[in-house]
Amino acid sequence: MIAAFAPRRTGVLLNAAIVVLIGLALWPWLRWTLYVPDRPSEAALAALRTLPGLPPLEHFRETAERPLFAPDRRPAAAVQPSIAFGMRLEGVVAIGAERRAIVKLSDGRTARVGPGERIGEWTVQRIESDRLFLEAGDRRLELAPQRAAPGSARPSAVPPR
Repeated sequence: MIAAFAPRRTGVLLNAAIVVLIGLALWPWLRWTLYVPDRPSEAALAALRTLPGLPPLEHFRETAERPLFAPDRRPAAAVQPSIAFGMRLEGVVAIGAERRAIVKLSDGRTARVGPGERIGEWTVQRIESDRLFLEAGDRRLELAPQRAAPGSARPSAVPPR
Protein backbone atom coordinates (compact mmCIF):
# COMPACT_ATOMS: atom_id res chain seq x y z
CA MET A 1 0.00 0.00 0.00
CA ILE A 2 2.89 2.38 0.71
CA ALA A 3 4.43 1.73 -2.69
CA ALA A 4 1.20 2.72 -4.44
CA PHE A 5 0.93 5.99 -2.48
CA ALA A 6 4.48 7.28 -3.24
CA PRO A 7 4.02 8.14 -6.95
CA ARG A 8 0.90 10.20 -6.25
CA ARG A 9 2.65 12.13 -3.50
CA THR A 10 5.64 13.10 -5.68
CA GLY A 11 3.27 14.13 -8.47
CA VAL A 12 1.39 16.42 -6.10
CA LEU A 13 4.64 17.92 -4.75
CA LEU A 14 5.96 18.41 -8.26
CA ASN A 15 2.72 20.13 -9.35
CA ALA A 16 2.80 22.36 -6.26
CA ALA A 17 6.42 23.33 -6.98
CA ILE A 18 5.52 24.18 -10.60
CA VAL A 19 2.63 26.39 -9.46
CA VAL A 20 4.91 28.20 -6.98
CA LEU A 21 7.58 28.78 -9.65
CA ILE A 22 5.02 30.09 -12.15
CA GLY A 23 3.67 32.43 -9.45
CA LEU A 24 7.18 33.73 -8.72
CA ALA A 25 7.83 34.24 -12.44
CA LEU A 26 4.58 36.19 -12.89
CA TRP A 27 4.87 38.20 -9.66
CA PRO A 28 6.72 41.25 -11.13
CA TRP A 29 4.02 41.76 -13.77
CA LEU A 30 1.13 41.03 -11.44
CA ARG A 31 2.48 43.41 -8.81
CA TRP A 32 2.43 46.40 -11.19
CA THR A 33 -0.95 45.59 -12.69
CA LEU A 34 -2.50 45.42 -9.22
CA TYR A 35 -0.65 48.55 -7.97
CA VAL A 36 -2.84 51.57 -7.23
CA PRO A 37 -0.76 54.70 -6.52
CA ASP A 38 -1.61 56.93 -3.59
CA ARG A 39 -3.20 60.29 -4.29
CA PRO A 40 -0.50 63.03 -4.27
CA SER A 41 -0.46 65.31 -1.27
CA GLU A 42 -1.65 68.90 -1.45
CA ALA A 43 1.92 70.12 -1.02
CA ALA A 44 3.04 68.09 -4.05
CA LEU A 45 0.14 69.42 -6.13
CA ALA A 46 0.93 73.00 -5.06
CA ALA A 47 4.57 72.51 -6.05
CA LEU A 48 3.50 71.26 -9.47
CA ARG A 49 1.29 74.31 -9.96
CA THR A 50 4.20 76.68 -9.21
CA LEU A 51 6.62 75.18 -11.74
CA PRO A 52 7.75 77.75 -14.27
CA GLY A 53 6.40 77.44 -17.80
CA LEU A 54 8.52 76.66 -20.80
CA PRO A 55 10.18 79.58 -22.57
CA PRO A 56 8.72 80.60 -25.93
CA LEU A 57 9.84 78.69 -29.01
CA GLU A 58 11.83 81.72 -30.18
CA HIS A 59 14.46 80.83 -27.57
CA PHE A 60 15.11 77.57 -29.42
CA ARG A 61 15.45 79.02 -32.92
CA GLU A 62 19.17 78.20 -33.19
CA THR A 63 18.53 74.60 -32.13
CA ALA A 64 16.00 74.24 -34.93
CA GLU A 65 18.28 75.92 -37.47
CA ARG A 66 21.35 73.91 -36.49
CA PRO A 67 20.19 70.42 -35.39
CA LEU A 68 22.83 68.57 -33.43
CA PHE A 69 23.04 65.39 -35.53
CA ALA A 70 22.49 66.89 -38.97
CA PRO A 71 25.41 66.16 -41.33
CA ASP A 72 25.31 69.73 -42.67
CA ARG A 73 25.44 71.34 -39.22
CA ARG A 74 27.07 74.76 -39.39
CA PRO A 75 29.27 76.18 -36.64
CA ALA A 76 27.83 78.92 -34.46
CA ALA A 77 28.43 82.48 -35.55
CA ALA A 78 31.66 83.81 -34.07
CA VAL A 79 31.22 86.23 -31.21
CA GLN A 80 33.84 88.89 -30.80
CA PRO A 81 34.18 89.34 -27.05
CA SER A 82 34.88 92.78 -25.73
CA ILE A 83 38.25 93.51 -24.18
CA ALA A 84 37.78 95.44 -20.93
CA PHE A 85 40.64 97.72 -19.87
CA GLY A 86 42.74 96.36 -22.72
CA MET A 87 42.72 92.74 -21.55
CA ARG A 88 40.55 89.63 -21.45
CA LEU A 89 40.98 86.54 -19.26
CA GLU A 90 41.37 83.52 -21.52
CA GLY A 91 41.77 80.95 -18.75
CA VAL A 92 43.54 79.83 -15.60
CA VAL A 93 46.14 77.08 -15.36
CA ALA A 94 46.58 75.42 -11.97
CA ILE A 95 49.40 73.01 -11.22
CA GLY A 96 49.28 72.03 -7.58
CA ALA A 97 49.00 75.19 -5.52
CA GLU A 98 50.50 77.40 -8.26
CA ARG A 99 48.10 79.27 -10.54
CA ARG A 100 48.80 81.24 -13.69
CA ALA A 101 46.32 83.35 -15.63
CA ILE A 102 46.34 83.54 -19.42
CA VAL A 103 45.36 87.06 -20.45
CA LYS A 104 44.74 88.27 -24.01
CA LEU A 105 45.87 91.88 -24.48
CA SER A 106 44.22 94.39 -26.82
CA ASP A 107 47.23 94.33 -29.16
CA GLY A 108 46.77 90.58 -29.72
CA ARG A 109 49.60 89.40 -27.47
CA THR A 110 49.04 86.82 -24.74
CA ALA A 111 50.43 87.23 -21.22
CA ARG A 112 50.82 84.43 -18.67
CA VAL A 113 50.96 85.97 -15.21
CA GLY A 114 50.98 84.87 -11.59
CA PRO A 115 50.20 86.62 -8.30
CA GLY A 116 52.31 89.76 -7.77
CA GLU A 117 53.20 90.12 -11.46
CA ARG A 118 52.20 93.15 -13.52
CA ILE A 119 50.22 93.64 -16.74
CA GLY A 120 50.82 97.24 -17.75
CA GLU A 121 49.70 99.37 -14.80
CA TRP A 122 47.74 96.49 -13.20
CA THR A 123 49.17 94.15 -10.54
CA VAL A 124 47.80 90.63 -10.15
CA GLN A 125 46.42 90.33 -6.61
CA ARG A 126 44.78 86.91 -6.66
CA ILE A 127 43.94 84.13 -9.12
CA GLU A 128 40.97 81.82 -8.55
CA SER A 129 39.81 78.93 -10.72
CA ASP A 130 37.58 81.21 -12.80
CA ARG A 131 38.58 84.76 -11.82
CA LEU A 132 41.54 87.12 -11.99
CA PHE A 133 41.75 89.98 -9.48
CA LEU A 134 43.85 92.99 -10.48
CA GLU A 135 44.69 96.27 -8.76
CA ALA A 136 46.09 99.58 -9.98
CA GLY A 137 46.39 102.18 -7.23
CA ASP A 138 42.92 102.47 -5.68
CA ARG A 139 41.19 100.79 -8.67
CA ARG A 140 40.27 97.12 -8.57
CA LEU A 141 39.32 94.90 -11.50
CA GLU A 142 37.92 91.39 -11.59
CA LEU A 143 38.15 89.50 -14.90
CA ALA A 144 36.25 86.32 -15.75
CA PRO A 145 36.59 84.22 -18.91
CA GLN A 146 33.88 84.84 -21.45
CA ARG A 147 31.47 81.99 -22.03
CA ALA A 148 28.96 83.85 -24.17
CA ALA A 149 26.38 82.03 -26.24
CA PRO A 150 26.19 82.95 -29.93
CA GLY A 151 24.37 86.21 -30.41
CA SER A 152 24.84 87.43 -26.84
CA ALA A 153 27.79 89.46 -25.66
CA ARG A 154 28.80 89.31 -22.03
CA PRO A 155 31.43 91.78 -20.81
CA SER A 156 34.63 90.23 -19.57
CA ALA A 157 35.01 92.71 -16.71
CA VAL A 158 32.90 91.76 -13.70
CA PRO A 159 32.33 94.36 -11.01
CA PRO A 160 34.09 93.45 -7.75
CA ARG A 161 32.05 91.71 -5.07
